[in-house]
This record gives sequence, C-alpha cells and structure tokens, in this order.
Amino acid sequence: WLKGSQGRLGRAAHPGGSPARGNPPQQHAALRPHACGGDAGLLCGGLRDSGQRPFQDNQTLGECLVKEGSTLHVVMQLPGGGDGTPAMGKRHKKTHGLCVRCGKRSFHYQKKRCAACGYPSARIRHYNWSKKAKRRKAPGTGRMRYLKTLPRRFKHGFREGTAPPPRKKGTGKSE
Repeated sequence: WLKGSQGRLGRAAHPGGSPARGNPPQQHAALRPHACGGDAGLLCGGLRDSGQRPFQDNQTLGECLVKEGSTLHVVMQLPGGGDGTPAMGKRHKKTHGLCVRCGKRSFHYQKKRCAACGYPSARIRHYNWSKKAKRRKAPGTGRMRYLKTLPRRFKHGFREGTAPPPRKKGTGKSE
C-alpha cells in the first residue's frame, strides 16, 4: 500500500478506506514507528508523529483529523545523536597546544602547525583581509625587546663600550 519512492501512502490509508479494495476504515489504525520497522515516523501536514496530537495510539486516521486526499509521509529517523549539547561532553582531548613562536594555544598536534602564526613556516601568518588580526600582532603589542631601547640609543649615536661624557654643571634648568 506504499506508493512511489517518496513513501506516500495510497488510497488504503485514507480515513474512509477503499471500498473497491475491500478495506474497512477500522483496519487503518494510526501508524506508529513500530509499524514501520522501528526507526521510522509518520508525517502529515508538517506535524510529526511524536506521541502528541494529531497521532495517538489506537486511533484511526479519521479520528486524528487526517482528511480525505491527504498525503502521509513515512520518514526515516536517523540513528545516533547530533552535534548539539550532549555531544559537547565528549570533547576531552586536546587538539592544540602552546606554540613556541607566538605563545598561543594554537599549535595543532597532529598537523604540527600553528593556526595563529603559521609556525614552522618561516613567514608569519597574516592576511590583508583581516585588519583587526593584523592590528593585534602589530609592533608595540608585545615585549619589544629590541625596539624599546632604540630611540635612546639613537639619541647618543649608538655608542657602545664607552663611558658617557661628564655632564656640564649649570646647564640644567634653574629653580
């Protein structure tokens, strides 16, 4: 009594039955998932067979307010769970660790590559389409071990290994 590859039910599933085929209306009790192989449900007018209205146990399709000419779909239910909240509890493995170059927890253990800076590549990973990310990595956002002393050393001509000349007395501001 299934008609077509979409799982549409034929005339025999309508509430009035099919007198030409000799099917009385009482024979068409509401189809439950166990009647369709255990992992299928019934869908009519966008309402799913979930134990609530319109499909109840021991009811005919006429009592469920399914009208003559309605199309019923037998829908297969997917086994297993989805990727929602219950699946979040299964995530207890570490995929990323600390990168030796940028210090972020972005180094992928299996790929052996940092997602933030691109280590071990010689070039720092950056993209021109991401202005904010470039701003976060710009000079002045870290320790600046070399650049923070550069203006002071430039002022005195990058002298090294010598003592600074003695200060002249009386050249300071008078108070």
